[in-house]
Amino acid sequence: MNENIWLSLAISALLGGFIGWTTNWLAIKALFHPKQPFKFLFFEFQGLLPKRQAELAKSLGKIVEGELINVEELIRRVDPADLDSLIEEQMRKNREETQKKVADYINGYLQKIPLIKVTANTHINQIMDFLERQMVDALKRQVPEMLDKAANKAAEKISVQEIVFEKISKMNLDKLEGIFNKIADREMEMIIRLGGVLGVIVGCGQWVIQTFVLK
Repeated sequence: MNENIWLSLAISALLGGFIGWTTNWLAIKALFHPKQPFKFLFFEFQGLLPKRQAELAKSLGKIVEGELINVEELIRRVDPADLDSLIEEQMRKNREETQKKVADYINGYLQKIPLIKVTANTHINQIMDFLERQMVDALKRQVPEMLDKAANKAAEKISVQEIVFEKISKMNLDKLEGIFNKIADREMEMIIRLGGVLGVIVGCGQWVIQTFVLK
């Protein structure tokens, strides 16, 4: 008699664990599978994401832009000091090109004047040094305002919501599933195992009720 009781307890626990594990496994797989509509009798089955990919992409885009991030915020996070080296480098390139053109022009003009045997290179170099410093300083002062204006312009023309929607709605489902598995693989495995554990507990609970309460 005791052997039968323990056997029935073991069967109830194992059956409950199997049902709980299988149910959670199927629920997770149902997120992506089946990818194509599958008809059985009067019912049609399709994975949640394949069936509602466009709708979910739109909702995700709204959440990302409304709650997480937007273009305006991204640009305003740029530190103006980070652009100093870029400004100096660009001004140096422009200065070299401009200085050569100005020197060639003035030297060509001076050569046409009789009895004058001088070049403008030395003076032009000093002038360009001065102008370069002034332009660099002026641009550095204007960068914060320029970034602010750029942020407003970008916010008018660029929509994070539309970008997210376009990417997700057109993404291959196999690739989307792969990304999802990389992000939440361990969590999904834990959910499946938890289903098995809860199933065992429920199975044992049912056994106790049937054996001692309803007997």
